[in-house]
Amino acid sequence: MVFVGLDIGGANIKAVKVVYEENSLKIANVARVYNPIWVLGPKSIENVLSDVKKVFGLERGKYYVGACITAELSDVFETKDVGVKTVVEITENVFDDSIENYFVSIDMGLKSGEEALRNPIVLAAANWAASAWLLERISVEKMIRDSVFVDIGSTTTTIIPIASGKAMIRGFWDPEKLAFGEIVYTGVLRTNVCSIVDKVPYKGFFARVSSERFALSGDIHLVLGYIKSDEYTTETADGRGKSFEEAIARIARVPCADTKMLSVDEVIEIARYVYEAQVFKVFEALMQIRSWLASKGFKPSLFSAIVAGIGKHIAVEACRRAGFKEILDIDNVVGSKIASVFPAYASALMVAEKVLRK
Repeated sequence: MVFVGLDIGGANIKAVKVVYEENSLKIANVARVYNPIWVLGPKSIENVLSDVKKVFGLERGKYYVGACITAELSDVFETKDVGVKTVVEITENVFDDSIENYFVSIDMGLKSGEEALRNPIVLAAANWAASAWLLERISVEKMIRDSVFVDIGSTTTTIIPIASGKAMIRGFWDPEKLAFGEIVYTGVLRTNVCSIVDKVPYKGFFARVSSERFALSGDIHLVLGYIKSDEYTTETADGRGKSFEEAIARIARVPCADTKMLSVDEVIEIARYVYEAQVFKVFEALMQIRSWLASKGFKPSLFSAIVAGIGKHIAVEACRRAGFKEILDIDNVVGSKIASVFPAYASALMVAEKVLRK
């Protein structure tokens, strides 16, 4: 029996194929595709999912699909419910020969395609719900009852507190989660530098920054050595390449300068400042969540932090400063293959549990 998990975002689509045999679930295939729908349009989702279907070798009537959706926030859709409906319809169409398609909802449950189309908003940005569902099970299996999960991707940071083995979520939709500190809109690749800082160190002073899209967080982490060129999987701000020198040139423009006005070492110091500001944004959200946990009678100093995503290096530093008793790498908890597609894998397992319990 085959279960396919999907995490359909506006920038990335992640997929995992899980096979149930000999009373156990095993990962058979994993896919991650950069797919900026604000550039390529909603049709591109259908193209990517169709490719995934072929690569996974899915046979008619022999597989189930579980999907979580975050692409609805893209401004190619007039409203979120339109976005959810569009993605649900595309998914149903591509996988029309599955046994059943299910969609993750914000109550950490599953909806059929018909249910999803009747009340689409409960599916909006529910990737956190898939992750929280799996984290609850991991907390029991690995005996990590109290933890805070920090997943930093290309665009956003997701924070999920788990207390006494249960997800302690206050926000169910993105605006609420931004207010409660459960999402920080900062990531390792796509974040505009001028949204991280409003000034940078410049020749012993601080210069205000341009609000132009001159450089992205990918340039910062590339220059500082936290990512390699081949890990810079999104487009650059100027459409040029992803070498160290090209990233330096982009960062130099942030204070309206260039590489004739700033040396490489001067630009690296700008990058360090931006990096520290980004760490602080995550630290600040962690302190907000720790404060709330303390107000509920928990002891945040006894919580573990579980870090995940391409931005784990930011998460580690922010969690260290926030005072967590230990910091665990999700790769060491569930394996690197699972960690790279965590919400997609969780979606597949949610469906597997539902089907196998029948």
